[in-house]
Amino acid sequence: MDRIKLFATGLICFCAGGLYGWSALIGPLQAAFDVSTAQTGLVFSVAIVCFTLSVTTGPHLLQQTAPLRRLAIFASGGAVSLLLASMAPTYLSFVVFFSAGFGTFSGAIYISSLGLAAQSSSPLKSTPLMVAAFGIGGAVFGPIWRLLEETDLGLTMLWPLAIALALCAFLAWRMSNGRTTSAQSMAITAGPVRSVQNKTLSLIWLIFAFGSFAGLMVLGLAAKMLETAHASVALSSVTLAGIALGNTLGRISVAGFTKIMRPITSVFIALSIGGVGIILTLLDASSAALAAGMCLIAAGYGILASAIPSLTRAIYGAATFQRRFALIFSAWGVAGFFAPWITGAIFDATGNFDPAVYLALGATVFTALAATVLALRLRHLS
Repeated sequence: MDRIKLFATGLICFCAGGLYGWSALIGPLQAAFDVSTAQTGLVFSVAIVCFTLSVTTGPHLLQQTAPLRRLAIFASGGAVSLLLASMAPTYLSFVVFFSAGFGTFSGAIYISSLGLAAQSSSPLKSTPLMVAAFGIGGAVFGPIWRLLEETDLGLTMLWPLAIALALCAFLAWRMSNGRTTSAQSMAITAGPVRSVQNKTLSLIWLIFAFGSFAGLMVLGLAAKMLETAHASVALSSVTLAGIALGNTLGRISVAGFTKIMRPITSVFIALSIGGVGIILTLLDASSAALAAGMCLIAAGYGILASAIPSLTRAIYGAATFQRRFALIFSAWGVAGFFAPWITGAIFDATGNFDPAVYLALGATVFTALAATVLALRLRHLS
């Protein structure tokens, strides 16, 4: 039964990950409402803020409802939000339905899914795989939306994801036994951990915030960056797929890394791969080099995205995982708000993305320093 529940949970988490395919919607959004690059970046930024707030509050919502039924309710809300966004008459209403609506339900799905994975019989394997399922959603729906853009469907290209969410919600509801679990209650009501671990939490927060900047910049504005580099439609489609695939493979790889190395080591691997990608985009302005660099940045970000919850689970255990990770995840929300918005604003002011890429490089260097401090601290505590 545990595997069946995880399968249903993974399907819903996969659909919620469609949020990561956002950059493919920039063209249709600009065509529909004639908005600037900064405004399109703000759509993703607001979605990330709502996503993060939902992750923080998600463990406390519908506590007396069976886990899969909670997910079914969240998925149904996401499907309705996407349908309303596809019919939005104004830019502001699109932000309300897509960013606030879908972003919020996507976050609730994400934290609930990770909570179930953390309580499974193999948490250090199930948790990064669940994170990967979220990334796979972007790997599938991003390229689909990019191809559908050529068919002049406009924002109605959101319908496939809305339908998929609705079907998964129905499946999860039918598979649920209608009962809550004691493990779920324990994850919500567990008390605080030692103050020494709270200091460690601050370091993890900084690593997640600054380490996510480059990846979220690429995920938020990849299509626009490729367009600026005069990449062809074919190369853009392949690159968006490569970004999503790199992000996904990075997330999945952590499930294997945990068998041979500590989660903190995965953080250093993530920063190394992402750093190489950033440097590659700066060394050569050609569209091919930019595409390759962005794929590496996405891969590094994917590893980091799975390494952080695995690191949190290893340090704090199953009992307080949801509460602690909800706090740590606010770091991702901060980066998610500023990265696409600042990048878009820099482009509007300068006409290119180079200053934003240099900013991402600086954030990565700072993250490496913070990770080194954390690694030394963990060695001392052990």
